[in-house]
Amino acid sequence: MRRLLAAVILLAAPAARADHTVGCLVRSGKAGVRCLAAYTGAIERCRRTVDVACETALRAPGGTLDRLVAQADAASRVPCTAADADVLGYVGGLADVGLRTRQACGDFAEDLLAIGYSARPGASTGRLLRCQRAVAARLRRLRGRVIEAFGPGCFVPALAGRGCARGRRDHRVALARADARRGILDDCGPRFAALGLAPEPGVAAQLDDVLDRVVDRARHFAESVYPPHTLGPTAEPGPFPVGVQTLALVDPSRTDVTGSGPRPVTIEVYYPSTPAAVAGVPHDIAEVLGVAVAPTPAFRDVARAPGPFPLVLFSHGNGGIRFQSIFLCAHLASHGYVVASPDHRGDTFVDLLMGLSDPQGAMNRPLDLRFVTDRMLAFDAAPGNFFADLIDAARIAATGHSFGGFTDFLIAGGASPLGTFTDPRVRAIFPMAPAAVFADAFFATITVPTLIVGGTLDTTVPFAANQQRPFEALPAGALLDGLAELTDVGHFTFSDLCEVPRNLSAVIGGFDEACQPRHLPWRYAHRIVNFFALNFFDAVLKGDPAALARLAPAKLTHADEITSYQTRQAVADRGGP
Repeated sequence: MRRLLAAVILLAAPAARADHTVGCLVRSGKAGVRCLAAYTGAIERCRRTVDVACETALRAPGGTLDRLVAQADAASRVPCTAADADVLGYVGGLADVGLRTRQACGDFAEDLLAIGYSARPGASTGRLLRCQRAVAARLRRLRGRVIEAFGPGCFVPALAGRGCARGRRDHRVALARADARRGILDDCGPRFAALGLAPEPGVAAQLDDVLDRVVDRARHFAESVYPPHTLGPTAEPGPFPVGVQTLALVDPSRTDVTGSGPRPVTIEVYYPSTPAAVAGVPHDIAEVLGVAVAPTPAFRDVARAPGPFPLVLFSHGNGGIRFQSIFLCAHLASHGYVVASPDHRGDTFVDLLMGLSDPQGAMNRPLDLRFVTDRMLAFDAAPGNFFADLIDAARIAATGHSFGGFTDFLIAGGASPLGTFTDPRVRAIFPMAPAAVFADAFFATITVPTLIVGGTLDTTVPFAANQQRPFEALPAGALLDGLAELTDVGHFTFSDLCEVPRNLSAVIGGFDEACQPRHLPWRYAHRIVNFFALNFFDAVLKGDPAALARLAPAKLTHADEITSYQTRQAVADRGGP
């Protein structure tokens, strides 16, 4: 609701509203930058004098570091309103602005200190200590220049409508890196290798590794505390408030994995709602086993907008859950899609926690999606049903993550070693970090439009074998086939794992394969995924030429954080904005 109000206010007073939101971004970002400088500075003062007791005192519960991040939490909220927070993509209003600022401060400070300070005992004495101090100073300056170039130098003016001069920004970063490299070589010479800051052989290789990591983390920090909005309206929430319902269904044609009764298929359905329906309704809170996990942008059990809308099926990953990627499901619903996301019984986080697994999961998954499609279309055809006349049966697609991407392949392809699960009602697929265990010949049977996305840091299903190879095996002829490789994105970045409180994510696992500081800040990654997904489905399901044009590689040559992107189209690019 706040996002809707923000849009209304923006239309009523565009200059004042935009100025206030830009001011929020500037000042909340500065609060994060000040915290990073104070946090690292406090520890560096201890390390310059090799005072272990000093650092221990800083890290004590309720000590200086805890106070610094608490101050950043409070300071980042002050210049913002709840509407500003919604426009900038924070979930949960001002509390989320503060939480994400304090997390960014602590996460990046610790990582940058680990990159720039030697753990070797010899680094705390004599000429090597002088080298260490010089390195720390040079890296601190480099970090600041990179953050400035990306945050105030790019993301702030882009939000204000002035665009981002990427060429100038990248030149400034290159100069800052070159200055740091030259200065460290002048200060340390061959002694730099004795610090052991990188595993590569030789001073030059070690120094380049350290500089690259500092630039990388500084860029990620800027993307975290100055959230970028540079991809246009299709990467942002759409005009519809998002409703959500949970349907507890059973498939009588299959037996439950427990061996008794029919197979349960619990579905989360996201759908377009109306401003009147969500007025005064709080945002839904995702829960697992009765424990609140994270706020969502959806509203529980509210009235729906009049249809019909295309239907998108979502298949979760191995050990995932039906609401593991709300960011994408809600985004599509806000732009006029119905998204149905089932639990795959015997392969959810809760099932595995309870010791329940499905040995036939690979085959039950596509059958789950077929069942969901059958039921949603039956509801659509039933007068008086909540979902009656809501779905356009001629426009059905699927998306999924990891094992869910594997499931997408199964329902779109032909015969496989597991059997044939083709569902001709599914007109397009959008697999995210899919597991591609099939031979090339199977992928050659997928004739529907297919856009595959993966990440450079995915070690679970590496890009070359699981995304590049299937794309190259797809046959020609579809309206659009595409492949996008996202920079510094890990396997679980395609889920909402990083939204989960840290104590719970430690139990779930996967934090180190998704979340900052090494990985691209997940919410920025999600905006990129949302951009690709919405434009792909708009292009291939709705026949929107503007959406197809936005997916042309020539239109994305200057987009940040896309390592590679390629397409094959059955028709020539038609131009467009």
